[in-house]
Amino acid sequence: MLSSVLSFGQEYRDSLVNSESIIDRIIITGNNKTKEHIITRELLFHEGDTLPKYILETSIEKSRENLMNIGLFNFVDIKYFQGVGEHTDVHIQVTERWYLWPMPIFEIADRNFNEWFSKKDLSRTNYGMYVRQENFRGRDEILQVQFLLGYSQRLGLAYTIPYINRKQNLGFTAGVFTTRNHEIAYNTYQNKLLFYKDPERYVRKDLSAFVRVTKRNGLYQYFNTTFEYKKVSTVDTVLEMNNDFFIDGKTHQQYLSIGWNFRLDKRDYQAYAQRGYLFEADIYKTGFGLLKNEPHLIGLSLAFRKYQPIAQRFNISAMVKGRVVQRDDAPYSNQRALGYGNDYIRGYDYYVMNGQNFALFRSNFKYTLMPTKVYKAPIIRSDKFRLIPVSMYLNAFFDAGYVSDRQYAEFNPLNNSWQYSYGIGYDYVTYYDLVFRFEFAINRLNESGLFFHIGTSF
Repeated sequence: MLSSVLSFGQEYRDSLVNSESIIDRIIITGNNKTKEHIITRELLFHEGDTLPKYILETSIEKSRENLMNIGLFNFVDIKYFQGVGEHTDVHIQVTERWYLWPMPIFEIADRNFNEWFSKKDLSRTNYGMYVRQENFRGRDEILQVQFLLGYSQRLGLAYTIPYINRKQNLGFTAGVFTTRNHEIAYNTYQNKLLFYKDPERYVRKDLSAFVRVTKRNGLYQYFNTTFEYKKVSTVDTVLEMNNDFFIDGKTHQQYLSIGWNFRLDKRDYQAYAQRGYLFEADIYKTGFGLLKNEPHLIGLSLAFRKYQPIAQRFNISAMVKGRVVQRDDAPYSNQRALGYGNDYIRGYDYYVMNGQNFALFRSNFKYTLMPTKVYKAPIIRSDKFRLIPVSMYLNAFFDAGYVSDRQYAEFNPLNNSWQYSYGIGYDYVTYYDLVFRFEFAINRLNESGLFFHIGTSF
């Protein structure tokens, strides 16, 4: 009896391996605006392919993840239908997102919400208008205009086209932005930013323009080359308080830079990954001796993120990142390390660690409190907003980081020493890649607090 069961199981597995599907047609529906070639670019199969059935099923799931990751759709459903013999039709149903966002802006001007909330100062907010046309012309292009008032006054224009050639592997981005502020962070003391503010005049002005060329190799490898011009100026008072703010005690700096980026992205869902990995490498050169008051810097950063399910509803993930800079005596304004953007240790939201080199480690142990469920809003008619996916996760984490600083460590005790934190959190994930995180963290200083963030932890 047992041998018969084993024999039947082997025959079934052999039938899956030997069964093939000939893809006759790929039928795409729901793409009212998106061009078909933008969709078929993400598929691991094409019309005319002959694939074993088990490979087709795996390719369908991976293709669905690829389509979700380009950020054009709220939902993607792919099914295949076996016809006569081995002939197969593949049906791709997409639900497009809302692509035009003419919306008012009200945002905090501090590094994160928690730092702003500790001050509760409404003058440290920005307001204005932001117009972003995603999927412009149905070709995944992005056109955006920004007009900002308040704490930071900003005017900007940027345009992105992902593919400019028939092979669909070369892309292009260009942008220009100008910003001015009444307040500036001129130094760091006890790992806290020190600010100078003058309500009567703008104490910092920025102008930047950039061009980026992107090459996509296959489905998961990206190469970016960015050329940028930037000019930053401040007032004499800032130099009196920190003579090293710019190079040689000048009130402004300008530079040309070039940067190279490589990204290998095999995550299942970029907005909130639970399986796969991401590797990134960045190298940049700032200053070529062509302009006056140029800083001269060479930097290299490497980052690796890994996401792994370990049991039903349980997942672990980890990230390691490091950066090295060739020069130790760079101006203060070019010395950012941990505490900015997404480079921070949870639980240190009120601190910054400036320096030349840094190492950062993050880890998560997650439990899926509620797998993705789709709710229907009773009043809204448009599928772009009516169908609301929601998932929830509980999280335990441990972070650690180190900043090597040979310039400002005397008055910043967190530099040149390992810092770490641990805690628990709750993540709420919904449509349009929105992730709301609530985390209770305890750091090495035995300080604890409840922190709020928008976006994935890494």
